[in-house]
Amino acid sequence: MSDHTYTDGTGLPVRLAYSTRTAKVMAVDVATARALEARDPAALSPAWAEALRGAEVLVPAEENELTAVLDRNRRASADRSAVQIALLPTSYCNMGCAYCGQEHSRGGLTSTHRSQVHDRVLRAVNAPTTRRLRIDWFGAEPMMGYAVIRDLAPRFVRAAAERGVAYSSFLVTNGSLLTAGKIDTLIRACGVTHFEITVDGPPEIHDEHRPLKSGRGSFWKIVRTVRAALDEPEFRSTHFNFRTNVDAHNQDSVPRYIELMAELGFARPNVSFSIVPVHSWGNDVSEIEVSKQNFAEKEMLWFRLMRSHGLTAQLLPNTAKKVVCPATTVASEIISSTGNIFSCSEYPLVPAAEQTLALTHIDRAGTEPVRPLGPFDGWNDEIEEGKTWCTGCVFMPTCGGSCPKAWQEGHPPCPSYKFNFQDRLDLVAAECGLSPAVGEATGVR
Repeated sequence: MSDHTYTDGTGLPVRLAYSTRTAKVMAVDVATARALEARDPAALSPAWAEALRGAEVLVPAEENELTAVLDRNRRASADRSAVQIALLPTSYCNMGCAYCGQEHSRGGLTSTHRSQVHDRVLRAVNAPTTRRLRIDWFGAEPMMGYAVIRDLAPRFVRAAAERGVAYSSFLVTNGSLLTAGKIDTLIRACGVTHFEITVDGPPEIHDEHRPLKSGRGSFWKIVRTVRAALDEPEFRSTHFNFRTNVDAHNQDSVPRYIELMAELGFARPNVSFSIVPVHSWGNDVSEIEVSKQNFAEKEMLWFRLMRSHGLTAQLLPNTAKKVVCPATTVASEIISSTGNIFSCSEYPLVPAAEQTLALTHIDRAGTEPVRPLGPFDGWNDEIEEGKTWCTGCVFMPTCGGSCPKAWQEGHPPCPSYKFNFQDRLDLVAAECGLSPAVGEATGVR
């Protein structure tokens, strides 16, 4: 529940209620808010009771809510209809980011490996249970393996179309190797529907934080290329997300970056921004990582600034996290450029993980289009057993525990919204056209 009260255009006082089971925000009148806080469903009107049951704010008294949520998550993790496969077309990256825990080496995929990847993906497409296929091109830097993407992706697209399988594709890239022609090919021929591009601040900060191994900068090349693509009417259904990795070195430059991206014209419906803290990727980042509380406080300043400039960022989860990540469902896997198959995206190209944590190698994977069980497939059972504090956390249905690997390594990965949720609700209220009630001070500008 929001601590604050707001008013709509008619002056009606309301508060916001957020259902963490369904990730729905509802504006409720003050009387309904009081009934919810008092845990008194008898005080609710019939209309409100029905709406709140629909949002799963009200649940049957005899229901074990934790078990109900975890059973829902187990069913989703066992669902074989939505297949997600992340592919690393190369082991090399042209950047040398200090906070990266991967080890990069030159060389593309062998023709044998490429053929094996092709056949494994097509077996997943043709599996009778498959209804949706998502292919992620991941790295190292996947655009260093552009020829591999150009070869394999159109074949995946055709196979999915012939089978009647819905197809989507994410490209996770540093953006420095994108060109107008390659973006066109990636969208039209390779089926890429989402680009995630990392930019770590304004030009001089980004170029220092994410230096090219050649010594040149990349900021202007990235933003000018993407900005030009946004003017193409046929690409308006393609989504571009700018990700910013924040640590002690670049946190103070984020406001200037936000203002610059707004000036450059990135306030578009198909463009979003995510600002995330740097975390361990098989390496030690303790000297540069920002504390959760400090990050959450700064994050609200960034959210307000983005809102004032018309830039889009997700304030609250809008879907329940039924499947936390590929590591918790056998319908997802990551195939490294080495041929190793993993369930966790943070293992490929991390030397210790490549040597000891692969689930199998593509040579030995067999003909079944399902990855072997991994270390985190029992994640929902671990939550139910109380191995993390997620068991008693109100945000568990929308967070799902966030990252099993981080928990295993002793780094609780609680999302930042756990620490600034009330401030986020104030911004949601403002976006919905609600104003602080008389006497309320929300800090929303």
